[in-house]
Amino acid sequence: MTAAGGVPAAPPAAVELIRVRVPLRTPLRAAHGTETVRDVVLVRVVDRSGSEGWGECSALSRPTYSHEYTAGAWALLVDELVPALLSGEPSPVTGHPMARAAIATATADLEARAVGCSLATMLGGTRPEVQTTAVLGITGDPDTLVARVAEARDAGAAMVKLKIRPGLDAGPLGAVRAAFPDLALAADANGSYATTEEVPVAELDRLGLAYLEQPLPADDLAGSARLAARMTTPVALDESVGSNATFDTALALGALRVLNVKPARLGGPREAVALATRAAGLGVAVFVGGMVETGVGRAAALAVASVPVFGLPTDLGPSSRYFTRDLTPPIELRDGRLPVPTGVGLGVRPSPEALAAVTVDRLLLRA
Repeated sequence: MTAAGGVPAAPPAAVELIRVRVPLRTPLRAAHGTETVRDVVLVRVVDRSGSEGWGECSALSRPTYSHEYTAGAWALLVDELVPALLSGEPSPVTGHPMARAAIATATADLEARAVGCSLATMLGGTRPEVQTTAVLGITGDPDTLVARVAEARDAGAAMVKLKIRPGLDAGPLGAVRAAFPDLALAADANGSYATTEEVPVAELDRLGLAYLEQPLPADDLAGSARLAARMTTPVALDESVGSNATFDTALALGALRVLNVKPARLGGPREAVALATRAAGLGVAVFVGGMVETGVGRAAALAVASVPVFGLPTDLGPSSRYFTRDLTPPIELRDGRLPVPTGVGLGVRPSPEALAAVTVDRLLLRA
């Protein structure tokens, strides 16, 4: 069980850190950069009976989405977070939610296994499967983009979201809308518009988007509020909201109508469910976002998405969308929906063979 502050009631006997580099099936282009390999840190927490729990730090390889990045997270886990966990004391470290989420997920996985239930059940989840949004990277070729959208729709996606940036926004979105007039369509700018004046408000509002996600830089909540007041399209926030406090500020300013809830960005599964529940109760639509996780992180995020408070389709995708070989047994679409793992804990475990093929560093720390 877990004590107050996210520290296990009994410190674990050991924690293993495993850094992996898993090639992506195709590069994913967003405004903050192009990912060709998922370079992540896995955390394995082992209790004194030998039971284990797994978590994933889903930071990107470079600090372009947020200040966190893989090499920095590795150092922080080694120097600060894991020693604190092994000592049984809360860590004094501030910030770094993705590194903390890896430990929080691993300890929650271990706790759920100890009581014999799934992580989804422990979080209050009841959905056996969740609707999905297909997230497509930036492309300048309208014909290629329309073909990719058609594939996603035919595979059963409930919504399609296009990554956009200044200069590649209303044009690609307009081409998709012309080809699919009734498609549930959204856009994600990853904070790439420097000012509200750069956003083509009139053109985007004509397209009937479900939402425009993170149009402005993460710290420009006042700008997001000004933009939200000008647009009929709902503004969604992602990078801007990393805590209850930033959510409260954004809400007070009128800066959002939709919230992307990423367990990694918010410090763990429990934190994500708590904030989503608050947000929904205050009239903000919520969905679970993805970080191109491996199967470990995807299973944890699906457990969160199984909680009924989430009213919009999740950004999480199937293993085969991203990887030729995932680290866990693949989690794949069934009629356009992703099944929530039902086994104890996360419901999945990394394959030793799959891990061995992509591991670039490994460190075992003991109490």
